[in-house]
Amino acid sequence: CGVTAIPALSPAIDAEKRDVAVAVANTVAFGTVGMLCYPYLFNALCGSSEQVGMCLGVAIHDTSQVLGSAMSYRETFDDEVALRVAAVTKLTRNLGLAVAIPALTYAYKKEMEIGEVKGSEEDTISGLNTFKKYVPPFLVAFIGVSALRTVGDIVVPEDATLYKDAVTFIGSDVSKYALGTAMAGVGLSTNAASLKGVGWKPFAVGGAGALVVGGTGFSIASML
Repeated sequence: CGVTAIPALSPAIDAEKRDVAVAVANTVAFGTVGMLCYPYLFNALCGSSEQVGMCLGVAIHDTSQVLGSAMSYRETFDDEVALRVAAVTKLTRNLGLAVAIPALTYAYKKEMEIGEVKGSEEDTISGLNTFKKYVPPFLVAFIGVSALRTVGDIVVPEDATLYKDAVTFIGSDVSKYALGTAMAGVGLSTNAASLKGVGWKPFAVGGAGALVVGGTGFSIASML
C-alpha cells in the first residue's frame, strides 16, 4: 500500500532510516504527481469509466493517493463508477501485502542465516505475535469491513433506510475526513533532513518504476 508497506516491512529487514526516508519520499513524490496528472491523462486515453478506475488503482502507489485521485476524477468528471473501480482495484492490490511482507521477511532472515546454525522456534514465522508483526493491521480491518458490508448487503432488506444511511455516512462523509488525515500523515512521515546527500540515482530509479507501473496500469485497463 505504498507508504504503509514501507514502515510495515522496514523493521523486519533491518532497513536503515535513510533508506526508509528515500522510499517514502519516492512514493510520496511520484504518487503526488500521478494523483494530480493521471485523472486528466486517463480521461483522455481511456474509453470507459471502468478503464479509468483500473488505471488509477494500478498506476498510483499509495492508497490515499489513489482515492484522492479517484475522488478528484469524480468531482471533475462526475463519474462515481471510476471511483469505485479504483478503490476496489487498489484495495485488492493491498491484499498482496499479506503475502509479500511475510515472504520478504522470511527470505531476508534466511539470507542472514547463511553460514549460521539457527534451530530455535523463534526463527519460524508462526503464531499470533508474528502475524501481528508481519501483517499490516489495515489489511485485517479492510478484509473485516468488506466482509461485514458484503454480509450486510445480503442479509439486510433493501428497504432498510437506517443501514443505507449508515453506509453512506461512513463511506462518503467520514471517508473524506479520513482521507485528509491519511494524506497529512503521508506528508509528516517524510523527513527531508534524512535525504541530504542521497543523490539523484534513487529518485531516477523511483521515477522509472513509477512510469513502469503507470504504463502497466494503462496496458491492463486497455485489455478490458
